[in-house]
Amino acid sequence: MSTQPENKIGFGISRSHVDMGYGKFPYVIIRISSGIYMQIPIHFVKDNEKGLKGILIQTESDNPKEQQSLLLNAIWKFKKHIDVKKNNFNRLCVVLDPHQAYYFEPEGLKFSHSIPAGGTLVASKDEFIAMAHAHHVESNHTERHG
Repeated sequence: MSTQPENKIGFGISRSHVDMGYGKFPYVIIRISSGIYMQIPIHFVKDNEKGLKGILIQTESDNPKEQQSLLLNAIWKFKKHIDVKKNNFNRLCVVLDPHQAYYFEPEGLKFSHSIPAGGTLVASKDEFIAMAHAHHVESNHTERHG
């Protein structure tokens, strides 16, 4: 007899999506509507790398603390760009690891030990990434620093 539930709901992030950077820390989550979230991978690169999807932050540093300061500045600029483009305040957060995120709220930037999970996770082209599962993959190699 199996210990798995017969009617397992949803699906996790596929290996092909992980290979593109989805589910690896850090990443941006944009709340599209109740229960629907868009994930945007963040890549720290030394040179402009073609073919990577997401937000590219150019740096020579492999130091996570230096990368974090670049990260928050890059996300502020990204958020301003999409707010202007959509003529609306967009709720989003930067997820650093399984227990740390910065939420961009109307009142300002707020730190939290709680990160978004569950619901339906999509890529920027309305491609489904995960449903009713964590927005990250459980692994020792889910962080991208440098």
